[in-house]
Amino acid sequence: MTLGKLIEKVKEEKPNAFKTEKLVSFVNDIEVEVAEQLKVVDIPVYTEDDMDEELLAPAPYSRLYESYLKAMIDYANEEYPSYENNQVQHVQDFRDFVDWVVRTDQVQGDPSFPRRMRNIF
Repeated sequence: MTLGKLIEKVKEEKPNAFKTEKLVSFVNDIEVEVAEQLKVVDIPVYTEDDMDEELLAPAPYSRLYESYLKAMIDYANEEYPSYENNQVQHVQDFRDFVDWVVRTDQVQGDPSFPRRMRNIF
């Protein structure tokens, strides 16, 4: 998913008064966490000029960006019940992404400890 498609989709599903610049800063916050899971050395920092850039998490795991943006919009607007719902969804989406990274060994660079234990019995 590209940055532009993500922001367009979130604005359509959750109308808000935030400028694109602020939404991009939210994406930068979560992209750091995604990059850490993938062991990406050069963490991308997006601006409004990068709307055609692909985000690091592939589909279907890119939904973690949507749930994060929706949660941050709600939090900033002090809509706490909706924030809580979106945050719970984001935690699950991010957990699914991390499980996929570990399961498929998607790290870029040297895979480092800790590794999940394998049952040999």
